[in-house]
Amino acid sequence: MPLQRPRRIFRASGRPVGPRVGRIAPAVWAGLLGAAAGSILILFALPSDLFGRVPTLSGMLTAPPQSVAVVDGETLVLRETVIRLQGIAAPSRGQACAADGGTGRRDCGAASADALAQLVRGHDVACQLNGRDREGFARGLCEAGGTELNRTLVAAGWAHARGTTPGSPDGFSAEETQAQAARLGLWSSGSF
Repeated sequence: MPLQRPRRIFRASGRPVGPRVGRIAPAVWAGLLGAAAGSILILFALPSDLFGRVPTLSGMLTAPPQSVAVVDGETLVLRETVIRLQGIAAPSRGQACAADGGTGRRDCGAASADALAQLVRGHDVACQLNGRDREGFARGLCEAGGTELNRTLVAAGWAHARGTTPGSPDGFSAEETQAQAARLGLWSSGSF
């Protein structure tokens, strides 16, 4: 029996066929809302939650030599965790100071970072984490090859004692005074 009229599989709804103008699909709305929520989360997240900062505030973190990087004279990266050496302040890279004898200038920040790099080169590094600094980075007392990095940098004159009190475990003011008197590192020109 032949059909008199062609069969329709779908019934026309009366709406025009083609792209919808002026109307956004629910999936697009969901994508836009997700992107906005992610942006807000990043904007209002604590600095300690972003960019390689350690979630724990205490404990021991160790790394083999191939997993250690020196950022500057007071900052190390151990296995993707940024650690600021507690109780010291080193000059920033590019910060100039007087060279030996007071004649000429040198990059004291780079010299301080080089001193730290020499201390950690070829050694496992272990850091006792002690909370966070004001930027949210982990603070730690670190050692490499049996050498206390924080204390040694101050004693060699490549960093200042910062925020410490004499007699405390991280009190390096006596080492700083000795480095100044001996004109070591940053103090080699007599002042910094």
